[in-house]
Amino acid sequence: MEVCGFGPVAAAARTSLFIARHQPKMVLLAGIAGSLDRRCAVGNAYEFFRVRSYGIGVGDGEQFQSAEQVGWHQLRGESDSNSDVVGGAISRPNENPSLDCQFGTSGELLSVCAASTSEAEVRVKKEFCPDAVAEDMEGFAVAAACLMNKVPWVIVRGISNHAGDRSKSNWQTDGALQNTAKHVGRNLANKR
Repeated sequence: MEVCGFGPVAAAARTSLFIARHQPKMVLLAGIAGSLDRRCAVGNAYEFFRVRSYGIGVGDGEQFQSAEQVGWHQLRGESDSNSDVVGGAISRPNENPSLDCQFGTSGELLSVCAASTSEAEVRVKKEFCPDAVAEDMEGFAVAAACLMNKVPWVIVRGISNHAGDRSKSNWQTDGALQNTAKHVGRNLANKR
């Protein structure tokens, strides 16, 4: 077990370092996220099969355009194949969900460079990505590092708060992390 760090830059760099060092058969990212949607309940944990980047591109707020929208790819692999191009979203290969409480392909995890500080910011992000049900900072970076290193990935996030609510007295971090640990345990038991 390793700590990927805080935010997308540290998570991408450290995940690539750890993959090179340990050569795992799978990478499992676990931690907390904020709910962007009432279907994603505070205190519960969810496995995400699709993760989208938000904040890499041009503009800000309602003027934001993703790198993909302006014609850029975040990363292109060594081949000319589109299979190793990293655009705005990364999906795990089709497979049966392995956890009881999950959104599968119907809900995206939105990886942001800065967490929402208000309902207005949440509305802008939901407008950009209507399928997003939670926001984190590291998921897309970890998935991109795994994709580029051809290592399968799993993301499990406990929902600690409603995105935009920065008052930690409202957060349920302990319960979210306990549920994350339960789901991670089930996932690891299923992978054996």
